[in-house]
Amino acid sequence: MKIFLGVILALIVSGVGYSYYLGAFDTVQVKEETLGPFYVLSHDRVGNYRNVGETFEAIQKEFPEKGFKNYKLFGIYKDNPNTVPEEKLRCEVGALFSEPITEIPSGFSLPLKYKVIEKKRYLSADFPLKSFVSIFLGIFKVYPELMKACIEKGCDMNGKASMEIYEPITEKNTKYLFPLDSSGID
Repeated sequence: MKIFLGVILALIVSGVGYSYYLGAFDTVQVKEETLGPFYVLSHDRVGNYRNVGETFEAIQKEFPEKGFKNYKLFGIYKDNPNTVPEEKLRCEVGALFSEPITEIPSGFSLPLKYKVIEKKRYLSADFPLKSFVSIFLGIFKVYPELMKACIEKGCDMNGKASMEIYEPITEKNTKYLFPLDSSGID
């Protein structure tokens, strides 16, 4: 019996420790920032947002082969998953660069488009990106705080996309963005 209780206690302590490591107990700080322009190569997707990982995997495999370096991954999520059926959810996912891209190589497994997202004002929040689980934890911790701040500022996310910028290597961070400008993200 003591061994069983010891194992249960060890699992609980490990779970709490791992949750702490992932940022589950961190306070989400929402701020107003002007960011951009962003230079992006993106792939349009329709369907469950959980499947964007397939696109990220292809990008992380193929971009270094084509000579692309120094980029962050991003997603622009155009529909609210609480109100739009999974099979109709629209998003753009891809790579975000700090400088314009002069030439886009061919031969990617996914159709990609290049565009510039102009400088805009955003409500933003950062959340640690320590593992794949961090992305889901961030969604549940950050979006309610961003929505609350949006309501307090009188902004309306109805029909506007949100953006997430992932930097898993050096910064180990996800930046969540709600546009404050009336034009939205696109």
